Amino acid sequence: MHEKIIMKKARVKNLGKIYGIILECAEWLKSKRINQWSTPYPRNLFKKDIEKEKVFYFAVNKKIIGTATLSRTMPFYHPKNIWDSDKSALYLCRLAVARRLKNKGIGKKLLSQIENFAKSKKIKNLRIDIVKSNKFLKKYYSDAGFVSVKEAVIRKTPSVFMEKEIK
Repeated sequence: MHEKIIMKKARVKNLGKIYGIILECAEWLKSKRINQWSTPYPRNLFKKDIEKEKVFYFAVNKKIIGTATLSRTMPFYHPKNIWDSDKSALYLCRLAVARRLKNKGIGKKLLSQIENFAKSKKIKNLRIDIVKSNKFLKKYYSDAGFVSVKEAVIRKTPSVFMEKEIK
């Protein structure tokens, strides 16, 4: 895919398409027996995140191909004191690409745009959490420059907290 990918803040009118990508990815993960998003993020909370302008979508030729939730504040479900709060950070959640575009390097392109967005806001660190048993995702983010910071439990699930310094 060589067309330009545009990153925009989601609006409530985009909810159906964007949340559809989340559900599609959750089903795919479930089919692969990957314990990540086994219970998809609730639609009503996702809508609130859109209203708070935390959700972004990525489009090519006006077709939505992916989404990410970005926040300057730590997700409510992260354990207290898991992160060094002195650092300027952007929390990345629910990065998802439409399954029809799998294995085309789109996720890496979206991560690059997110990093550029963080740089433009003078944010120094990008943070994520993943399910500890999800070896694929841990490798994916490690290959993208993220390092494991700590491990803790989120809703009874062992998780890994990773961070990437934005340069």
